[in-house]
Amino acid sequence: MNFAEQLEQIVKSRIEKDSLTLPALPAVAFKAIELTRAADFNMQDATSLIEKDPVLAVQVLRLCKSAAGATHEPCKSISQAVSRLGAKNLRGVLVEISARRTLESRDPKVTAAVKVLWEHSRAVAQLAQRVAVVSGASDPDTAYLAGLLHDLGKPVVATILLEAESQIAQRNPKLWIDFSTWTDVVQRCHRPIGLDLARKWQLPDEIQKAIEECADYDPANRLSTGNAVRFANAVAKQQGIYVGSVSAEDNDALVMIGRSLLSIDDETLTRLSSDLKEKSREAA
Repeated sequence: MNFAEQLEQIVKSRIEKDSLTLPALPAVAFKAIELTRAADFNMQDATSLIEKDPVLAVQVLRLCKSAAGATHEPCKSISQAVSRLGAKNLRGVLVEISARRTLESRDPKVTAAVKVLWEHSRAVAQLAQRVAVVSGASDPDTAYLAGLLHDLGKPVVATILLEAESQIAQRNPKLWIDFSTWTDVVQRCHRPIGLDLARKWQLPDEIQKAIEECADYDPANRLSTGNAVRFANAVAKQQGIYVGSVSAEDNDALVMIGRSLLSIDDETLTRLSSDLKEKSREAA
Protein backbone atom coordinates (compact mmCIF):
# COMPACT_ATOMS: atom_id res chain seq x y z
CA MET A 1 0.00 0.00 0.00
CA ASN A 2 1.50 3.35 -1.07
CA PHE A 3 1.39 6.61 0.87
CA ALA A 4 -1.71 7.98 -0.91
CA GLU A 5 -3.64 4.77 -0.20
CA GLN A 6 -2.53 4.79 3.45
CA LEU A 7 -3.61 8.40 3.84
CA GLU A 8 -6.96 7.67 2.22
CA GLN A 9 -7.62 4.87 4.70
CA ILE A 10 -6.65 7.07 7.66
CA VAL A 11 -8.95 9.90 6.58
CA LYS A 12 -11.84 7.55 5.77
CA SER A 13 -11.46 6.00 9.23
CA ARG A 14 -11.67 9.45 10.83
CA ILE A 15 -14.75 10.28 8.78
CA GLU A 16 -16.43 7.02 9.80
CA LYS A 17 -15.64 7.64 13.48
CA ASP A 18 -16.76 11.27 13.14
CA SER A 19 -13.37 12.39 14.46
CA LEU A 20 -12.31 14.56 11.51
CA THR A 21 -11.62 18.17 12.57
CA LEU A 22 -10.71 20.72 9.94
CA PRO A 23 -9.61 24.32 10.51
CA ALA A 24 -11.23 27.11 8.50
CA LEU A 25 -9.47 30.14 7.07
CA PRO A 26 -9.04 32.19 10.26
CA ALA A 27 -9.74 35.60 8.67
CA VAL A 28 -13.08 34.40 7.29
CA ALA A 29 -14.25 32.83 10.55
CA PHE A 30 -13.17 35.84 12.62
CA LYS A 31 -14.98 38.35 10.39
CA ALA A 32 -18.11 36.21 10.35
CA ILE A 33 -18.08 36.02 14.17
CA GLU A 34 -17.83 39.81 14.36
CA LEU A 35 -20.85 40.11 12.07
CA THR A 36 -22.97 37.88 14.32
CA ARG A 37 -22.24 40.19 17.28
CA ALA A 38 -23.57 43.27 15.52
CA ALA A 39 -26.95 44.63 16.59
CA ASP A 40 -27.93 44.92 12.94
CA PHE A 41 -26.79 41.41 12.01
CA ASN A 42 -27.03 40.93 8.24
CA MET A 43 -27.47 37.33 7.11
CA GLN A 44 -26.39 38.06 3.55
CA ASP A 45 -23.07 39.55 4.73
CA ALA A 46 -22.43 36.47 6.86
CA THR A 47 -23.35 34.20 3.96
CA SER A 48 -20.96 36.00 1.60
CA LEU A 49 -18.08 35.54 4.03
CA ILE A 50 -18.75 31.85 4.75
CA GLU A 51 -18.97 31.14 1.01
CA LYS A 52 -15.30 32.12 0.65
CA ASP A 53 -14.14 28.97 2.46
CA PRO A 54 -15.30 25.48 1.37
CA VAL A 55 -14.24 23.90 4.68
CA LEU A 56 -16.15 26.46 6.73
CA ALA A 57 -19.16 26.20 4.41
CA VAL A 58 -19.45 22.42 4.64
CA GLN A 59 -19.16 22.46 8.42
CA VAL A 60 -21.84 25.14 8.75
CA LEU A 61 -24.09 22.94 6.57
CA ARG A 62 -23.35 19.92 8.71
CA LEU A 63 -23.96 21.64 12.04
CA CYS A 64 -27.11 23.27 10.70
CA LYS A 65 -28.49 19.85 9.87
CA SER A 66 -27.63 18.58 13.37
CA ALA A 67 -29.32 21.58 14.97
CA ALA A 68 -32.44 21.17 12.83
CA GLY A 69 -32.76 17.44 13.47
CA ALA A 70 -34.88 15.41 11.09
CA THR A 71 -37.46 18.13 10.48
CA HIS A 72 -35.70 19.79 7.53
CA GLU A 73 -34.36 18.72 4.19
CA PRO A 74 -30.59 19.32 3.74
CA CYS A 75 -29.76 22.95 3.00
CA LYS A 76 -28.94 23.59 -0.65
CA SER A 77 -27.31 26.97 0.00
CA ILE A 78 -25.33 28.69 2.71
CA SER A 79 -28.03 31.35 2.98
CA GLN A 80 -30.53 28.63 3.97
CA ALA A 81 -28.14 27.32 6.62
CA VAL A 82 -27.47 30.80 8.04
CA SER A 83 -31.20 31.53 8.14
CA ARG A 84 -31.99 28.30 9.97
CA LEU A 85 -29.20 28.72 12.51
CA GLY A 86 -29.79 32.38 13.33
CA ALA A 87 -27.17 34.77 14.71
CA LYS A 88 -26.70 33.12 18.13
CA ASN A 89 -26.33 29.53 16.89
CA LEU A 90 -24.20 30.62 13.95
CA ARG A 91 -21.82 32.43 16.30
CA GLY A 92 -21.43 29.25 18.36
CA VAL A 93 -20.64 27.24 15.24
CA LEU A 94 -18.09 29.80 14.03
CA VAL A 95 -16.36 30.12 17.39
CA GLU A 96 -15.96 26.34 17.59
CA ILE A 97 -14.54 26.09 14.07
CA SER A 98 -12.27 29.15 14.28
CA ALA A 99 -10.67 27.87 17.51
CA ARG A 100 -8.99 25.04 15.62
CA ARG A 101 -5.31 25.46 14.95
CA THR A 102 -4.37 26.50 11.42
CA LEU A 103 -1.28 24.75 10.07
CA GLU A 104 1.20 25.99 7.50
CA SER A 105 3.81 24.06 5.54
CA ARG A 106 7.56 24.70 5.72
CA ASP A 107 7.56 24.42 1.92
CA PRO A 108 6.44 27.74 0.38
CA LYS A 109 5.23 25.89 -2.73
CA VAL A 110 2.87 23.81 -0.60
CA THR A 111 1.63 26.91 1.23
CA ALA A 112 0.93 28.59 -2.11
CA ALA A 113 -0.78 25.45 -3.44
CA VAL A 114 -3.11 25.25 -0.44
CA LYS A 115 -4.15 28.84 -1.15
CA VAL A 116 -4.91 27.98 -4.79
CA LEU A 117 -7.08 25.03 -3.67
CA TRP A 118 -9.44 27.55 -2.08
CA GLU A 119 -9.18 29.91 -5.06
CA HIS A 120 -10.10 27.11 -7.46
CA SER A 121 -13.15 26.18 -5.40
CA ARG A 122 -14.32 29.80 -5.28
CA ALA A 123 -13.73 30.25 -9.02
CA VAL A 124 -15.76 27.15 -9.90
CA ALA A 125 -18.52 28.21 -7.50
CA GLN A 126 -18.75 31.73 -8.94
CA LEU A 127 -18.75 30.59 -12.55
CA ALA A 128 -21.19 27.72 -11.95
CA GLN A 129 -23.60 30.20 -10.37
CA ARG A 130 -23.29 32.58 -13.33
CA VAL A 131 -23.75 29.73 -15.80
CA ALA A 132 -26.88 28.61 -13.96
CA VAL A 133 -28.31 32.12 -14.27
CA VAL A 134 -27.77 32.50 -18.02
CA SER A 135 -28.56 28.91 -19.04
CA GLY A 136 -31.30 28.04 -16.58
CA ALA A 137 -29.21 25.12 -15.34
CA SER A 138 -30.84 24.66 -11.91
CA ASP A 139 -30.95 27.05 -8.97
CA PRO A 140 -27.97 29.46 -8.98
CA ASP A 141 -27.40 29.19 -5.20
CA THR A 142 -27.33 25.40 -5.42
CA ALA A 143 -24.91 25.63 -8.34
CA TYR A 144 -22.66 27.92 -6.27
CA LEU A 145 -22.63 25.51 -3.34
CA ALA A 146 -21.98 22.50 -5.58
CA GLY A 147 -19.10 24.35 -7.23
CA LEU A 148 -17.65 25.41 -3.89
CA LEU A 149 -17.66 21.83 -2.61
CA HIS A 150 -16.93 19.86 -5.81
CA ASP A 151 -13.29 19.35 -4.71
CA LEU A 152 -14.10 19.11 -1.01
CA GLY A 153 -11.63 16.25 -0.57
CA LYS A 154 -8.66 18.44 -1.56
CA PRO A 155 -8.64 20.82 1.42
CA VAL A 156 -9.40 17.80 3.63
CA VAL A 157 -6.37 15.89 2.32
CA ALA A 158 -4.22 19.03 2.40
CA THR A 159 -5.12 19.65 6.05
CA ILE A 160 -4.24 16.07 7.04
CA LEU A 161 -0.92 16.34 5.18
CA LEU A 162 -0.10 19.61 6.96
CA GLU A 163 -0.95 17.94 10.25
CA ALA A 164 1.36 15.01 9.46
CA GLU A 165 4.14 17.36 8.34
CA SER A 166 3.90 19.31 11.59
CA GLN A 167 4.14 16.14 13.69
CA ILE A 168 7.08 14.73 11.72
CA ALA A 169 8.95 18.07 11.80
CA GLN A 170 9.12 17.86 15.58
CA ARG A 171 11.17 14.67 15.29
CA ASN A 172 13.13 15.23 12.09
CA PRO A 173 12.80 18.58 10.25
CA LYS A 174 14.39 17.12 7.10
CA LEU A 175 12.04 14.17 6.75
CA TRP A 176 9.01 14.92 4.57
CA ILE A 177 7.70 14.43 1.05
CA ASP A 178 8.58 16.81 -1.79
CA PHE A 179 6.09 19.10 -3.49
CA SER A 180 5.45 16.87 -6.51
CA THR A 181 4.66 13.92 -4.22
CA TRP A 182 2.43 16.16 -2.09
CA THR A 183 0.48 17.24 -5.19
CA ASP A 184 0.18 13.66 -6.43
CA VAL A 185 -1.20 12.47 -3.09
CA VAL A 186 -3.84 15.22 -3.04
CA GLN A 187 -4.87 14.45 -6.63
CA ARG A 188 -5.01 10.70 -6.20
CA CYS A 189 -7.15 10.38 -3.08
CA HIS A 190 -9.26 13.53 -2.80
CA ARG A 191 -12.27 12.28 -4.78
CA PRO A 192 -13.22 9.21 -2.68
CA ILE A 193 -12.49 11.12 0.52
CA GLY A 194 -14.68 14.06 -0.52
CA LEU A 195 -17.49 11.70 -1.48
CA ASP A 196 -17.22 9.76 1.79
CA LEU A 197 -17.42 13.01 3.73
CA ALA A 198 -20.43 14.24 1.72
CA ARG A 199 -22.25 10.97 2.33
CA LYS A 200 -21.35 10.81 6.03
CA TRP A 201 -22.56 14.37 6.59
CA GLN A 202 -25.60 13.77 4.34
CA LEU A 203 -25.00 16.72 2.07
CA PRO A 204 -27.60 17.38 -0.66
CA ASP A 205 -27.66 14.97 -3.62
CA GLU A 206 -26.48 17.72 -6.00
CA ILE A 207 -23.31 18.14 -3.93
CA GLN A 208 -22.61 14.43 -3.83
CA LYS A 209 -23.09 14.15 -7.60
CA ALA A 210 -20.84 17.16 -8.23
CA ILE A 211 -18.07 15.47 -6.23
CA GLU A 212 -18.55 11.99 -7.66
CA GLU A 213 -19.00 12.82 -11.35
CA CYS A 214 -16.92 15.97 -11.76
CA ALA A 215 -15.07 14.76 -14.86
CA ASP A 216 -17.99 13.65 -17.04
CA TYR A 217 -20.99 15.55 -18.40
CA ASP A 218 -24.49 14.16 -18.25
CA PRO A 219 -25.91 14.61 -21.79
CA ALA A 220 -29.29 13.23 -20.71
CA ASN A 221 -29.71 16.04 -18.18
CA ARG A 222 -28.24 18.92 -20.14
CA LEU A 223 -29.08 21.75 -17.73
CA SER A 224 -28.16 19.95 -14.53
CA THR A 225 -26.25 21.48 -11.64
CA GLY A 226 -23.53 18.92 -12.24
CA ASN A 227 -22.99 20.04 -15.83
CA ALA A 228 -22.73 23.67 -14.75
CA VAL A 229 -20.07 22.66 -12.21
CA ARG A 230 -18.15 20.48 -14.68
CA PHE A 231 -18.06 23.28 -17.21
CA ALA A 232 -16.96 25.84 -14.60
CA ASN A 233 -14.27 23.43 -13.39
CA ALA A 234 -12.84 23.10 -16.91
CA VAL A 235 -12.88 26.88 -17.49
CA ALA A 236 -11.11 27.51 -14.18
CA LYS A 237 -8.41 25.03 -15.19
CA GLN A 238 -8.15 26.70 -18.59
CA GLN A 239 -7.45 29.99 -16.81
CA GLY A 240 -4.75 28.44 -14.63
CA ILE A 241 -6.71 28.54 -11.37
CA TYR A 242 -5.75 25.02 -10.37
CA VAL A 243 -3.18 22.91 -8.53
CA GLY A 244 -1.71 19.98 -10.47
CA SER A 245 -1.12 18.97 -14.05
CA VAL A 246 -3.79 19.47 -16.71
CA SER A 247 -4.00 18.08 -20.24
CA ALA A 248 -4.75 21.28 -22.17
CA GLU A 249 -6.16 19.33 -25.13
CA ASP A 250 -8.54 17.24 -23.02
CA ASN A 251 -9.57 20.21 -20.92
CA ASP A 252 -10.26 22.38 -23.98
CA ALA A 253 -12.50 19.59 -25.27
CA LEU A 254 -14.43 19.63 -21.97
CA VAL A 255 -14.94 23.39 -22.30
CA MET A 256 -16.23 22.97 -25.85
CA ILE A 257 -18.64 20.16 -24.88
CA GLY A 258 -19.88 22.19 -21.92
CA ARG A 259 -20.49 25.23 -24.09
CA SER A 260 -22.58 23.13 -26.45
CA LEU A 261 -24.64 21.48 -23.70
CA LEU A 262 -25.26 24.74 -21.85
CA SER A 263 -25.61 26.94 -24.96
CA ILE A 264 -22.76 29.27 -23.97
CA ASP A 265 -21.36 31.28 -26.89
CA ASP A 266 -17.99 33.08 -27.08
CA GLU A 267 -19.34 36.44 -25.98
CA THR A 268 -21.22 34.98 -23.03
CA LEU A 269 -18.24 32.92 -21.85
CA THR A 270 -15.97 35.98 -21.99
CA ARG A 271 -18.48 38.01 -20.01
CA LEU A 272 -18.98 35.30 -17.40
CA SER A 273 -15.30 34.49 -16.87
CA SER A 274 -13.39 37.73 -17.53
CA ASP A 275 -12.91 38.54 -13.83
CA LEU A 276 -12.72 34.96 -12.56
CA LYS A 277 -9.11 35.12 -11.36
CA GLU A 278 -9.62 38.44 -9.65
CA LYS A 279 -12.81 37.37 -7.88
CA SER A 280 -11.42 34.02 -6.76
CA ARG A 281 -8.43 35.73 -5.15
CA GLU A 282 -10.36 38.39 -3.28
CA ALA A 283 -9.34 38.49 0.37
CA ALA A 284 -12.02 37.92 2.93
